[in-house]
Amino acid sequence: MGRITVLISGSGSNLQSLLNAQAQKELGDGQITCVISSSKKAYGLQRAAIANIPTRVCSLYPFVKDVPKGDVVGRQECRIKFEEELAQQVLEQKPDLVVCAGWLLILGPNFLSRLRDIPIINLHPALPGAFDGTTHAIEMAWQKAQDTGNPLLAGCMVHYLVEEVDRGEPLIIKELEIIPGQETLEEYEHRVHEAEHAAIVEATVKVLKKR
Repeated sequence: MGRITVLISGSGSNLQSLLNAQAQKELGDGQITCVISSSKKAYGLQRAAIANIPTRVCSLYPFVKDVPKGDVVGRQECRIKFEEELAQQVLEQKPDLVVCAGWLLILGPNFLSRLRDIPIINLHPALPGAFDGTTHAIEMAWQKAQDTGNPLLAGCMVHYLVEEVDRGEPLIIKELEIIPGQETLEEYEHRVHEAEHAAIVEATVKVLKKR
């Protein structure tokens, strides 16, 4: 069995795609064994509970709540402690794969070094090299097409997680063309999410087959 730990921060729609794939035996020998959320309010926790998947919450807030925002060094030290705690929680699950499915916090070198022997993949709603490190990639791509008046090739990808944000080796790329004036931002966003749901399942299966 390929043990999968999924990291989430919000609604968990991409997690739901993985849960659906697992229920339909589309993950091969893959099995989601734990879902860890950066927020106790994340709806994705309920999705996991409905599927009888164990859940945990590992929030950054308790680590930084008593440190002033202006204390850069102090907050960096707290961030390191948070990453150490998160890494420990992940390692306790003995995963063969970690999937960041809407995880909104940047994972730094302390976390990555602890999990250096475990593949970690991440979903990014843009093509390789486009709109790195932003949570507004969908809006930015759509707006760029409207502003230039030219068609824009955009989309989403799943890539290996590395220290350079959104710069890891792509596993799955889904290209979507934006035609200016042809669709609203909401319509394009819907297309991206549909592509993401397919991509995250395909990437998970692809990595597990490499074991």
